[in-house]
Amino acid sequence: MNDLLRFLKRYYHVFLFLLLEGLSIYFISCNSFRQGSYITSIANNISGGIDEAYSNVTSYFYLKSTNEALVQENVRLRKMVESSYVKIVNNVHKEEDTVYKQMYSFIDARVISKTVNKRNNFFMLNKGSISGIEPDMGVISPNGVVGVIVKTTPNFSLVMSVLHQDSKLNVRNERTKTTGTLVWNGKHYATGQIVDMPSSLAVKKGDKIVTSGFSRNFPEGITVGTIKKFTKDKGTGFYDIDIKFSTDYNKLEYVYVIKNYFKIEQDRLMQGIDTADTPKQDLVR
Repeated sequence: MNDLLRFLKRYYHVFLFLLLEGLSIYFISCNSFRQGSYITSIANNISGGIDEAYSNVTSYFYLKSTNEALVQENVRLRKMVESSYVKIVNNVHKEEDTVYKQMYSFIDARVISKTVNKRNNFFMLNKGSISGIEPDMGVISPNGVVGVIVKTTPNFSLVMSVLHQDSKLNVRNERTKTTGTLVWNGKHYATGQIVDMPSSLAVKKGDKIVTSGFSRNFPEGITVGTIKKFTKDKGTGFYDIDIKFSTDYNKLEYVYVIKNYFKIEQDRLMQGIDTADTPKQDLVR
């Protein structure tokens, strides 16, 4: 405190000069429209320069994470190319036949509202039926699975997140190839649970969990998360597994909506089938 007082006492005349100078400029700007406009213009230029410099500095510090996200996205999209097509083998050849037909396409969208701390969470997207989005389409982020479209308007769509009590997605351990069902217990948005995964093959902490490809909403191999911890239920012969989601749903901004060109044909095939007697394959509507 004494050092501060000595500093102020030593340079008080400088502070007094700045104060008087500031008051003089203020009174001049108040009494003269022309000079006031000129002073305001200078002040705005200085303020704009400071804001620009601040923006450049903050952008620089976020540049690394932005580039890393773009690199990861490019890698993921490249890996996704093959899984977006289905191989067609016909005994009868037609002139227009091709070996591969596109099965999935992707519509980019932006998250404009979301919840992550409720028992049943939803995301709203800035695109709807005009952009080709329909109910039951799967939604993914640059890092993994997000949920399924449940409602649309011409310009907006609502996504039922995997952070929902009715969310059930068939997944598999990428290493062991065993499948199970992804659910959410409602406790923390960063952690999901896998049930119905048989304990016949040993799992490991850190094993990667991906979509199985059994769902009509998602291609095979979309990242879901990694195993965080697990226990073996000796009574049922299945694991109880906690996974860490690969997507941070609290920071989610951009997503991709998946269009399955074969979904109508697949749904028609399943009509009249008792789903209680068939394996769980889809994220619950």
